[in-house]
Amino acid sequence: MTEKNLSLYIRRFFSGTLLSRISGMGRDLVMAFAFGDHPSVAAFMVAFRLSNLLRRLLGEGPFQSAFIPYFEGLRVQDSGKATLFFRQLTSLISLLLIALILIGEGGIFTALSQGNLSEGNAEIVSLTGWLLPGILFICLYGLNISLLNCYDTFFIPSFAPFVCNAIWIGAAFSLRNQSPAEAMPTLAKWVAIGFFGQWLLTLPYTLKHVAGGWRDWFQWKIPTEVKGLAKSFALGVIGVGAVQINALVDALFARYADISGPAYLWYSIRLEQLALAVFGIACVSTIVPRLSRAIKAGRLEEAQSLFGFSYKRIMAVMVPCTIALIVLGTAAVNLIYGRGHFSDLAISKTTLCLWAYGLGLVPTALVILFSAIFYAHNNFRLPMLISLATVALNMVLNMLFVWGWKMGAISTALATSFSALANCWILYQFTKKMGWKPELSASRLLQITGASLFAGLCALGADYLFFQSSALMPLLGGVDFPRSAAVQLAHFSTQLAAFVGGLLLYAYAFKTADIQELIQDFVFKKRSIL
Repeated sequence: MTEKNLSLYIRRFFSGTLLSRISGMGRDLVMAFAFGDHPSVAAFMVAFRLSNLLRRLLGEGPFQSAFIPYFEGLRVQDSGKATLFFRQLTSLISLLLIALILIGEGGIFTALSQGNLSEGNAEIVSLTGWLLPGILFICLYGLNISLLNCYDTFFIPSFAPFVCNAIWIGAAFSLRNQSPAEAMPTLAKWVAIGFFGQWLLTLPYTLKHVAGGWRDWFQWKIPTEVKGLAKSFALGVIGVGAVQINALVDALFARYADISGPAYLWYSIRLEQLALAVFGIACVSTIVPRLSRAIKAGRLEEAQSLFGFSYKRIMAVMVPCTIALIVLGTAAVNLIYGRGHFSDLAISKTTLCLWAYGLGLVPTALVILFSAIFYAHNNFRLPMLISLATVALNMVLNMLFVWGWKMGAISTALATSFSALANCWILYQFTKKMGWKPELSASRLLQITGASLFAGLCALGADYLFFQSSALMPLLGGVDFPRSAAVQLAHFSTQLAAFVGGLLLYAYAFKTADIQELIQDFVFKKRSIL
């Protein structure tokens, strides 16, 4: 597998993810316009995280990390055996999820009928009940995309969330004239339907590889291969399960710090995840199946090449993205959310949270890459222990920032980024001891950083000349942001043009090879091996 082909697959993943993330941005824009930072919106976002715990465990994260190397190992031995394994695994997960959803709905009904919950908590629990059935389809979607990635299909899996976002946008816009408290239950139902549509789009492409009779899908005993995956998966669940529970606790900390805190975190992390998913995960997700395949087949030289290529791509993309999020953050938040019921205070607090989340962009992407090395070697224990340690660190930092220093909603975002940095550093040390080399020298990394900082200064200079340093307004608290769409667009476009221009100028003036290669490959679609 050449780097030329890898770049092609990355572009496909990039294209699908970009479209789905743009639709996600539109979804959040409509949410902010229609409902602002109302406490009921914050309650909806807490309920969304609560209901999505199963999704994080059985639909992505540890499941995909365990499934891809295990499936690739089976496929190397016998493709028919791997196909049968997928069919039976899908059936078992479906039955498990249906049982868990029924149990969850029963618990929610009991909690609401007893009437011991406060009004705010009752709203969160009720919304969770409406969202929970959709988790069946979002988890099956996660299983489908794991399979499709193994067969080098990247566009449709990464594009599928567009369907859910489109349904979400339509529902939110139609409910805009209702009060947020009345609109959220109906919106939750439509989001669950959106999850179904997202899964349905991937179904035909999945069946293309694994179609068979119904007897091939259902067995009353658990196959040996599924038991083998479960052993690997269990350790990953402990680590990532703790992380996801911690993410829910983060939302509760934010709610304690500020009743609208979860809304600020939601809107900010969507922008941070746009950069992470479109660029960072596009690099990692396309390479992980090949990396696992090469390690399983004993082709360690090829695996090292894949690892080094991915590391260089992540740094060349995510370091500039980090600086861009900070210097363009105010203009981006105001352009996307700064209208309707979204107040100036909400813009300031959302931007501060975005800056804090942006600090974790690089380590978050690298954690996914480093963890793939351990999973391909069937070592789930070490990443689990590191995850548990960083979860504990995150909890301590949350308590310090929220209770000790009373920093507000930004506390959770800072704690998340610092914990990701610690996780990344520890995993890096272990991968280095195992002999995996990033193949990116300190001088080349310094060049990437220099280009990014120069681009950031260009963007800030343009902001100072034309907009009186409005990029730094969130640091001042309650200030008036421009509400004219034309001014908002001009502000963001001017800063973006200055940033991109500065990055290109530095890269070609000082021969920053990694950024030059990135531009040639993605903009000019260079076909030769890098």
